[in-house]
Amino acid sequence: MNHLDPQQPVQIQDDDVSLAEVLRPLWNRRWVITFCTLLITLMVAVYVSLLKPTYRASAILLIGTNKPANTLSINNAFNESSASAEQIQTQFELLKSRKFAERVIARLNLTENEEFSGQKYKKVLPWQNEKALKQKRSIGSVVKAFQSRLAISPMAKTELVKISFSAYDPVLAMRVANQVGVTYLQYQDEIHTASKESTSQWLVDQLEELGKKLESSEFALQQFRENEQIVDIHGVVGLVSSELTQLTSEAIRAARKEDDLKVTYDYIQKNTGNLQQLTELPEVSNDDLYIGLKGQEEIVNRKHSELSKRYGPKHPKMIAINAEISSLEARIIEHTDNVVLALTKDYFSAKQKATATQARLEAAKQDFLRLSRLENKFSQLQREVDTNKELYSNYLIRLKEADAMGNYKTNFYVRFIDKAVVPKSPFKPNKVLAIIVAVVLSVIFISIIIIMRELLIDTLNSRRKLDNFHEAPVLAILPKFKLDKSAQEKNKYYQDNRFVEAVRSLRTALLFRKEKAPPKIIAITSSVPNEGKSTVALELARSFSEMEKVLLIEGDMRHPTIAKSLCLDSNRPGLSNLLAKTHEINECIVRDDHVKLDILTSGITPSNPLAFLSMKRFGMLIKVFGNFYDRIIIETPPVNAVSDAVIISRNVDSVIYIVHGGKTKRDEISAGLRTLKQVSAPIDGVVINNSENIDTTKYHNKYYNHPANIIKLPVRRQA
Repeated sequence: MNHLDPQQPVQIQDDDVSLAEVLRPLWNRRWVITFCTLLITLMVAVYVSLLKPTYRASAILLIGTNKPANTLSINNAFNESSASAEQIQTQFELLKSRKFAERVIARLNLTENEEFSGQKYKKVLPWQNEKALKQKRSIGSVVKAFQSRLAISPMAKTELVKISFSAYDPVLAMRVANQVGVTYLQYQDEIHTASKESTSQWLVDQLEELGKKLESSEFALQQFRENEQIVDIHGVVGLVSSELTQLTSEAIRAARKEDDLKVTYDYIQKNTGNLQQLTELPEVSNDDLYIGLKGQEEIVNRKHSELSKRYGPKHPKMIAINAEISSLEARIIEHTDNVVLALTKDYFSAKQKATATQARLEAAKQDFLRLSRLENKFSQLQREVDTNKELYSNYLIRLKEADAMGNYKTNFYVRFIDKAVVPKSPFKPNKVLAIIVAVVLSVIFISIIIIMRELLIDTLNSRRKLDNFHEAPVLAILPKFKLDKSAQEKNKYYQDNRFVEAVRSLRTALLFRKEKAPPKIIAITSSVPNEGKSTVALELARSFSEMEKVLLIEGDMRHPTIAKSLCLDSNRPGLSNLLAKTHEINECIVRDDHVKLDILTSGITPSNPLAFLSMKRFGMLIKVFGNFYDRIIIETPPVNAVSDAVIISRNVDSVIYIVHGGKTKRDEISAGLRTLKQVSAPIDGVVINNSENIDTTKYHNKYYNHPANIIKLPVRRQA
């Protein structure tokens, strides 16, 4: 068997919400779900049976795009193709419009028809006003009801549209479906006639206005030509553009030449009078005459050197050679001056030419800009004239085509494909489907409510919540079970095997604790009433009585329940009588007939039970009982209701805190434990009672209940 560990509190491993935790509440409340589902399904079935049968008639209408062959098309004149998908969709929505509904209602006089009285049941129900149902309906309410019954559904990938109408009368459903199509055909004829007349008049008005615009634009263009004396503005602009390009090139070359000569000119000005520096100019040093003179000077200088070795300075030959040298030097200086002078003149000439060229270029630019502005203005006026001519021509063509088209219908062609016929069978209400949907939705809705309640309720009803509970260790988890009332009334001892095994696990956990000795005096309390502490106290006492001598004391003198559970007289003497010294011990203690267990009931309820429990006699009485019994179990009132349990906890070795798994709130548990801890009560842990979601498995159920696994031991009688 899969018992709880007797030496340790229950350890919960699951961190997340498991599937079993979600589904177990559904299984535990399966009869609630079944009852609610049957109830809702029955209500739906009754409601559906009261509804009138509804019939639906359908007509199929063709709304196609108009593509005539070998005929003039005013759409082509306007550069339009056939009707677009959006335009066709607009026609579908038009069929659903209020305007169409009012036309059909007026044609068929539906305001007088009982179909739209609002009575959807087969007969007048008790809560309905029969006079109000027979009153004439307003056009607004009839239109609203009409539109709710009308269905316009385009058929996919076709130009067909289905017109369906639902009514309690099958003949009326057929008439309305056909009348909607007929009304739409009439509406298309009206639109075409009005459109043709308005289009022709509009075109005439537009032609008159466009003629005035064309005449005005042509006059403005001619006036501009005369004022600016323009013959061929584009040719003049082209000539000026070519001249501007040529002048730009000349200006660039002149400026480049000026820059080159300016460098030479600046060098000459800097070295004026310095013959040696001037002769280094490329224009001087590379001159042929200068090279020839320098060559002659070199020859004469060599000759002078040879003669100076033979003759003195006054020798005629020396005089002649010196005169020749002076003549060459003078010629070189003169030639250099001439080249420098020529370079200076070239610089000033290039400068003047560059200035003149730049002036011509600026004048040409201004002329080009002026002509460009004239050309732009001319082009603008010319475009306006051309545009007005084209518009005038197009609208004139459209007017001629509109007159030639006659009664030709544009955009759409509409006709009936299938007219509606009288439906033979109703299409709703679908009773079977309604019942199936009611069953499915009821189960889903009720299941969601149960699951959400289990997940959101702040109790210790799941392993996940137990894992987050740290105020005290969990000693045991006791399953929920039903008492056999018939056996209880006959004063028979009824045991639920799963509950008894869980209580035995609690007994083992108390006996085999690691750090403490087994408690001899045990108090059992809870947070609030009706958590099952009396049942747990009684079953735990019976479990201990299988091995030892046990006394069960009913310490809850305010609302005693143990005597009632054992079918004892509620007025028999008990604990209060012992404390008041009105009876002896042997008169107050009763023996359980089913097991070896002595029970001390609460006795007569006193006016102030807390005063009785606070007496020293109560502590002395517990000590006296301790000498005769191996184990004493005291059932106490709830901690959060009264202070009796706090007083009793001072005289016990262990306090077991009972928690209802499905009802007790976390804050109530915490408040009760906090109250006990404030007085240093020896709290051993909590016991989860009436647990539905944290229960033993089916294996345990079969194991405990199987007849071969149950051995009935003889009851041990007290000697």
